[in-house]
Amino acid sequence: MNFDLIRHTHLTHTHSTNSQLIEWITRSYQDQAPLFHARPHASRPYLLTADCQSSGRGQHGRTWQSPLGNVYLSLYVPTAALSQTREHCLTQPLDGRLSLCVGYQLSQMSVIQDINQHREQQQLPRIGVKWVNDVGFYDKKAGAHIPFQKIAGILIEPVSVAGTLLGVVVGVGLNVMHAPTLTNKTQEGLNYQAVSLQDLTNKPLSVQPLYAPMVAAIMQALAQFNGFAAPTAMTEFIAAFDQQDVLKDKLLHITAPIAQQAISGTANGIDERGCLLVADADGSIRQIWTGTIQVLSP
Repeated sequence: MNFDLIRHTHLTHTHSTNSQLIEWITRSYQDQAPLFHARPHASRPYLLTADCQSSGRGQHGRTWQSPLGNVYLSLYVPTAALSQTREHCLTQPLDGRLSLCVGYQLSQMSVIQDINQHREQQQLPRIGVKWVNDVGFYDKKAGAHIPFQKIAGILIEPVSVAGTLLGVVVGVGLNVMHAPTLTNKTQEGLNYQAVSLQDLTNKPLSVQPLYAPMVAAIMQALAQFNGFAAPTAMTEFIAAFDQQDVLKDKLLHITAPIAQQAISGTANGIDERGCLLVADADGSIRQIWTGTIQVLSP
């Protein structure tokens, strides 16, 4: 979908681009708003960006600092039942694999591929995807816990009214000019450090030129996710994702947030449902649906 054809609102400040866009879409549906060109509407894609957020959110309700100079972007996509066309809409039941697709496609953007080429020449770790919703890399450092260097985070939220799924909002925060300072208060600092694209390149960067390729990446991810209805599509995606998987072959310590159980093992890719596969010492494979991950060895 051509970026210029997507309705787009840019705000200097908002509490959260995801929350604001969900509120707008929900209200338009409840009010049975007419299909004005300039207004958000439940039947078509809509993009919201902001210079900064006061209450940025991540997975599991974690807060995320949102200083000026970075991308804060949320894209609404309707379900096929509400969409004006069969293109650029959600045609499959929503599940966690969409986040993997978005992360994978973001990692393919030219700005990241250019940085990766430079990092490979210096024998530095490539930027890739950390299951299940982050883009970044792990440094080759010794220590009890190796922090993830986070460049981008993904938050995908369904938009529903009275049990009717209207669509999905895909939110992405991308550190472009500045890396937020993470602390234990953000509930991220134990496992993450933040790094910006500008930290990794000598080329001057700016925020707005990244909107179009990021929207293109999200739309490509949506098409990829919808395509999982085909028999071999997920198998092909697993092979492609494996090349961008920054957890692959690393020794992990994983804490499940609900059961409060902890396991350790070696990351072994993903399965057809998007679960993280972890190999125990005896070679048996566990499927992980969710959890907090610490890397114990590079």
